[in-house]
Amino acid sequence: MDKYSPEERHQLIIQLLQSNNKVMAVELAQQLATTEATIRRDLRYLAEEGYCKRIHGGAMSFAPPSGTQEERLASNSAEKQQLAIAALKLIKHGQLIFLDASSTHILLASVLPDNLDLTVVTNSPAIAGRLLERKTIKTIMIGGELDYKVGGAIDITAANALAKFRFDICFLGVCAWSSEIGFSAINYQDSNFKQKVAAQSSSVAVLCTDNKVEVLSAYPFLPSQDVDYLVCNKTATALTTHLQNYDCQIIDC
Repeated sequence: MDKYSPEERHQLIIQLLQSNNKVMAVELAQQLATTEATIRRDLRYLAEEGYCKRIHGGAMSFAPPSGTQEERLASNSAEKQQLAIAALKLIKHGQLIFLDASSTHILLASVLPDNLDLTVVTNSPAIAGRLLERKTIKTIMIGGELDYKVGGAIDITAANALAKFRFDICFLGVCAWSSEIGFSAINYQDSNFKQKVAAQSSSVAVLCTDNKVEVLSAYPFLPSQDVDYLVCNKTATALTTHLQNYDCQIIDC
């Protein structure tokens, strides 16, 4: 006889997903003193109810709703500020940089040095606004229809404008990362736009907060092996361990 009722197992699995973002059937069977077949049925039920996404051998949480850019800016602000400051190590004199619409990149724009003769291209009015008064930084704003949740232009007009540039480095905003599919976005059009930015860049950098590690969003846009620079918190061990398998420079803070 099982130690827990189905309802109790479901609640315990949900709690583990909330704290770890990822669970594996083998480990759950041991923890909850039941069989793997029972756990697979539990995970199938929870996935059908929208609590998680089934993966091979287990399940993962979905990325939480992101909110508007201003709402995201108020969330995890201290961690994002640390990531922005750490990312300055990647900025070199005379570079052409792309800053994707991202709350963390708003903070990065605010701390960019004035003495490096930088040119910054962005699809985000908020980022452009931060740079507008910076006389020593040339700012180019990509136009197009603005998506209020993304906080920038991601339509075909914006995507086509990217063909005019070859970026030394791009900073791509991410909604989620998982070892299964790499980096992903909540918005389909945004994921396509990010892919086009990466294709126009000599190197790709990602600033990733802890809450985006081992969760899923619907639209993958960047495999883990295609990231050149990762800036993250030291506690993001699943992410850093995975990317150490590739030619990726990791900057933790």
